[in-house]
This record gives sequence, C-alpha cells and structure tokens, in this order.
Amino acid sequence: MELVYFTIIGGALYLLSDRMVNRIEERRGARLPYRSLIFFAIIFSLSLFTFSVMRAVTEPPPESPAEAGQDATTIQPPKTAN
Repeated sequence: MELVYFTIIGGALYLLSDRMVNRIEERRGARLPYRSLIFFAIIFSLSLFTFSVMRAVTEPPPESPAEAGQDATTIQPPKTAN
C-alpha cells in the first residue's frame, strides 16, 4: 500500500512542480533558460521533504528489545589474554 501512496504523491509533486515553474516564468515574463534543471531542483527538494515525512508517518514505532523477543542485556566485548 505504501507503494501506491508514493506513486500518487509523486504524480502530485510532478504537477505541483510544473505549476511552480510556470508561475516563476509568468512573473519573470520570459521562459527560463534552464527550465528543466530548475524543475528538477524543485521536484527533487519537494520529494525529499515529502517522502521523508511520509516515511516517518507510516513507519511503526521501534520496538524495545524485550518486545522484539531479544535479550535486553548489553553485549560484553570479548576478553583478551595478556
């Protein structure tokens, strides 16, 4: 299900980024010389932010070692012979 969420949000980010580039060009009054590079920078930064927030929201909280069925004691380093 997570894949579906990422796909839908990726499509929405594409449309949002395109709209942002168009608005920048409208305000500037001319087409941007490196339009595809600016589009890439916008969609890349938006996707990093959005997907990291999604990952934090969709991941279950970490289990304690006792809840995971592991021994909660600390591991001692191996003893060396002198």
